[in-house]
Amino acid sequence: MSLQGALTPLFRILPEVTSPKRHISFRERITWSGVILILYFLLSEIPLYGLPASIQDMFAGFRTVLAGNSGSLLHLGIGPIVTAGIIMQLLQGSDILNMDLSTHQGKATFQGTQKILAIFLCIFEAFIFAFAWRYQVSSGMLMFLVAQMAVGALILLLMDEVVTKWGFGSGVSLFIAARVSAQIFWQAFSPLKDESGQFLGAIPDFISKIINGETVDILSRPYPYPDMTAFLFTIVVFLIVVYFETMRIEIPLSYGKYKGIRGRYPIKFIYASNIPMILTVALFANVRIIAQLTNWNIIGAFDANGSVTGGLLYYLTPTSSLSALASEPLRAIVYLVIVVVFCVLFAKIWIELTNMGPNAVAKRLQSSGMQIPGFRKDIRILEKILSRYIPQVTVMGGAFVGLIAVFADFTGALGTGTGILLTVGIIYRMYEQLAKEQASELFPALRQFIGKE
Repeated sequence: MSLQGALTPLFRILPEVTSPKRHISFRERITWSGVILILYFLLSEIPLYGLPASIQDMFAGFRTVLAGNSGSLLHLGIGPIVTAGIIMQLLQGSDILNMDLSTHQGKATFQGTQKILAIFLCIFEAFIFAFAWRYQVSSGMLMFLVAQMAVGALILLLMDEVVTKWGFGSGVSLFIAARVSAQIFWQAFSPLKDESGQFLGAIPDFISKIINGETVDILSRPYPYPDMTAFLFTIVVFLIVVYFETMRIEIPLSYGKYKGIRGRYPIKFIYASNIPMILTVALFANVRIIAQLTNWNIIGAFDANGSVTGGLLYYLTPTSSLSALASEPLRAIVYLVIVVVFCVLFAKIWIELTNMGPNAVAKRLQSSGMQIPGFRKDIRILEKILSRYIPQVTVMGGAFVGLIAVFADFTGALGTGTGILLTVGIIYRMYEQLAKEQASELFPALRQFIGKE
């Protein structure tokens, strides 16, 4: 029996958001996206019933990127959704699944299989996290916590579908951008104080010091408090990422059948997008899970607060401030090298598995009737010219993603380096989609060209 035949009965009972049967107006898409965003923030503030407040979150460093909130109904965040998507892309790209995504049936089977995998991962990851609490929580309450986390992740899965079908972009992208932006805003502008009287926000603390006439250390303060130095580095990282996000090489193309019609194939500098850093972070997170489950000090040793103190994981964890960087230069250098190497490696693997390499791109351009002006219509010529740029851009883009993320982490930039990288890319793509949607509203005839009807 084929995979489709085996899974078809499950497809029929899967929860699904109905696709719109008509054109959705710009205002409606904004409304749906806004409603889901509000619901997302509300769910992220609902605490898990039965979870002791004293339990330390061992994965606090990954929460922002996974759009989750520790100890809340959305404790798992988008982890199951993203993991399912990555696994399916890798299986499809390596021809293990070999589904025909050019047909409606093939796409439906792919999406249904991905949803089944995501639902399984919602339950599986809930068990993994609950297992870490087995010594602090009774077995009965542990199962209730598993149910809460799994239900929260399933709700988030359906919310992602609502945004994808009725809103702008994807829910996953919206949730990441919202969580990172909220964290940056809170760390920068929070007017609240902690028990010691310290402002939680960097800017209120800076203003308070100026008003009180302080002249020493007005731009910095001890970790983990955010300060103006971190805020300024956040702006620097943001501008750098925006600049490189828009950098691209454009290869001129022409249609062989229709002379005079020309186009360009853009090769972005960050060719593999932020996927290399996401995969690197996911790898490090899995190493942490293994270290916690096995208690092997060679993999990772922890103190009473859950902070890494030794083992391999110690060198897979960034220093979080400039002062920590100065005190542990060897650790910082090792971490930098490991991250950059893995980012380059994952970038090269990703473009091959997702058919973004020179040969696959040349085949797509050839099948669409495109060719390089001034050259005969030959796929070997297309591949040769693409090979001048794609492999080099892949390596440079992967290395850049790793370098900028590490730089942001070392300087203590708000929202983490990976979070800023993801958010800038997401906002840029949302801006492009908003502009396209507005154009289709003003000129309805354009919908046929951009696939709206």
